[in-house]
Amino acid sequence: MTIKTLLLLSACLWSLAAHADRALLPDSVTWTKVTDRDGIEVYRADNHSRIETFRGKARIAIKDFNAVGALLDDYEAMADVLHMVSAIHNVKRESPFVRDVYITTQLPWPVNDRDAPLRVTFYQEPDTMALVMPFHINQDAMPEQEGYIRMPQMQGFFRFEPVMPGQMDVTLQVVLDPGGSLPAWLANIILSDIPYYSLKRLRRAVNQPRFQGIAHGYYKTPAGWQQPAGAGQAITASTASPGPAGPRESAR
Repeated sequence: MTIKTLLLLSACLWSLAAHADRALLPDSVTWTKVTDRDGIEVYRADNHSRIETFRGKARIAIKDFNAVGALLDDYEAMADVLHMVSAIHNVKRESPFVRDVYITTQLPWPVNDRDAPLRVTFYQEPDTMALVMPFHINQDAMPEQEGYIRMPQMQGFFRFEPVMPGQMDVTLQVVLDPGGSLPAWLANIILSDIPYYSLKRLRRAVNQPRFQGIAHGYYKTPAGWQQPAGAGQAITASTASPGPAGPRESAR
């Protein structure tokens, strides 16, 4: 594949991903607040579906905007952040903007654990400088594994929007169908906890020293934020070349 073809492919993927988070629900959907504690708000979409969509929002103090990318690249750390996720394994990384991962869950007894192969994309909004990471189920990326019930649906996004140096608004929206015999009412109870606990853990994890001062090169640092040592010109999705080998698999 030529460099020109890779650049064109990256531009097309950015165009598709840039609307993925907005396409999850119609603009007319009504959101009902179900949780407001510890500076984290969780909303349920009143879309009259069997499995509801939940959205969590929080303002987070963050020392280094580039710590977002460092945390997202560490699959073992992200498995610790995401509520009820036991492990995240790298399957394939086409570029910093397109990745296939395989996740497994650890659900409370007597519910059987689930798994899901996901296609994860990534882009930066040019106007807000927000980092957006949509994800959706990609069944072809991994065959069904013994000991897990395959989730038929999982879709959502992370959005990290800089407010001012040191402050960032984070949104996590997710809808999933756990499959199997799990009743919808129990699935919705479990699902409503995911944005709250995930954002609570993310707020602590993103400021860990090991994620600070790392120059990625595939997204820009907003004006006024400290530039990491060695940072060069950021690569945008429309001019990206293939990324390095994917992060190490979680051994958990």
